[in-house]
Amino acid sequence: MINSDLLETHVLRVWLFLDIIVSWHLNLKPLRQDKLTTINLRLQRYRGEPVKLDDGSVVNPKDLLVEIHLNNTWFLRKRTIMNSPGKIGWEFLSAFSEDLNYLAKQVSEGVFGSEIKAIHARTLLRQDQGSQRLGFTVMDLPNTLRRRLSQFYLAGLRQACYPERARRPIAKARPLVRKEIWMSRRKLLQSYGPSTGGLSL
Repeated sequence: MINSDLLETHVLRVWLFLDIIVSWHLNLKPLRQDKLTTINLRLQRYRGEPVKLDDGSVVNPKDLLVEIHLNNTWFLRKRTIMNSPGKIGWEFLSAFSEDLNYLAKQVSEGVFGSEIKAIHARTLLRQDQGSQRLGFTVMDLPNTLRRRLSQFYLAGLRQACYPERARRPIAKARPLVRKEIWMSRRKLLQSYGPSTGGLSL
């Protein structure tokens, strides 16, 4: 019989190695250098069809986006509280909101230039998991092979980062689905800019 702790350790190592490769391939950068944050990012030109967001803003092909990715190192540092879903959920939303404050400050100061049209991410969600409350427009992705492979990779990475919670009986957990989340530059600055004090949770 395979020792479950040993298997867990091997799964963790494999998926974290894959995460390092993916981060290198995408050329992701940390949101800031002075502290560990929930966000890594890169700048990317949008290549899809025009997208209309909840605040009426429209993202068009070739618009410049700040593409955000969750920093899995943050979750690994919080492994001791991963078995308390309410606690880790609140701590993540609080830290993520603080990071959006910092990102809005950088955008308002022109750190990324004046072309930024929106921030964008693709992630696994159960319902909206607070994304809409944080100000994001949540959209479905087409059920393509690429989406399914990406969903498999992200699900494995999720289990590697917090296996105890991921091993909950399937019947007790709503399924995770990969979705797009968007927020326009205007809404980011309105909700999280230096003069707003951030969005209240």
